[in-house]
Amino acid sequence: MRLNVFVKATYLICSILLIVSCFSEISLLTKKAQDAFKEGKFLTSLYFAENALLKNPKDKEALMIMVKSLLSLEDYQQAEEKLAKLFLISDDPELFLLKGRILINYENYNSAIKYFLTYLEKKNEPLNLTAFSNLAYCYFQIEDYQKALEYYQKYHNYDNSNIEVLLNIAYLFGYLGKSDSAINYYNKILRLDSTNYNALYNRSIEYQLKNKFDSAKKDLETLHNYYPDDTNVLMDLAKIQLKEKKHFGAINDLTKIIKIDSTNAEAYFLRGSALLELSRNFSACMDFIKAGELGYFEAYEKISKYCSKK
Repeated sequence: MRLNVFVKATYLICSILLIVSCFSEISLLTKKAQDAFKEGKFLTSLYFAENALLKNPKDKEALMIMVKSLLSLEDYQQAEEKLAKLFLISDDPELFLLKGRILINYENYNSAIKYFLTYLEKKNEPLNLTAFSNLAYCYFQIEDYQKALEYYQKYHNYDNSNIEVLLNIAYLFGYLGKSDSAINYYNKILRLDSTNYNALYNRSIEYQLKNKFDSAKKDLETLHNYYPDDTNVLMDLAKIQLKEKKHFGAINDLTKIIKIDSTNAEAYFLRGSALLELSRNFSACMDFIKAGELGYFEAYEKISKYCSKK
């Protein structure tokens, strides 16, 4: 009798230890999957997650890491299949966020919006801020620019130092014709990063729309110092100088463009136009002919008017 009791007790203890051991192993595999994911080793995280699930098919954390790894590897079909299983065993609001990301890949923006909004309804603080940026992106894709702006601003309310979000807010204000607000946000960016190309270049565009050419030129000249071979910057500088009738300055900048890119048809055409204003008709005609050869068909009107033999 005593022996039987002892055997039973020993068996029970061993069973408990075995169960604890198994769950420890599952936990260890899942932890390895999580660590690998954080390090950006998505194939490795997938490997550990798969092994964790072989031991416990209902390991929510392992399944979550598997979905995230598949998304990072852009295997959206597999990610969606695993996510469907996760929805059956978990009520984690982040699942709606992951589903929205998958729908974005399928360009199903309206459905993605519903999932992101559901995430925001269900999730308490702290929020995953990508919900706001993803919503903004979706609304932008369906051309609801006011809503896109609203959600980028909500993101900004939580994190006011994200330059990409600030750029999107500034760009949308400009797109909506609100130059003053756009410039204000470009200013915020430049206080964080004084050499930010997009902020300087786009602010110069907003200044041009407001006819503040001196301010626009200041931004473009700053950019030219950092990026002397950037033909977009040189082209904008040249166009401003043409508007201001500063033909020599425009010719100088347009010549720089042509030295950098000898196939820039617009540069030849604009330089020809500036040379024409200075009565240098022969040189102007040579530029118009070159522009025409490069496909700038407006040049042929100039050739017909100023360069054809009478």
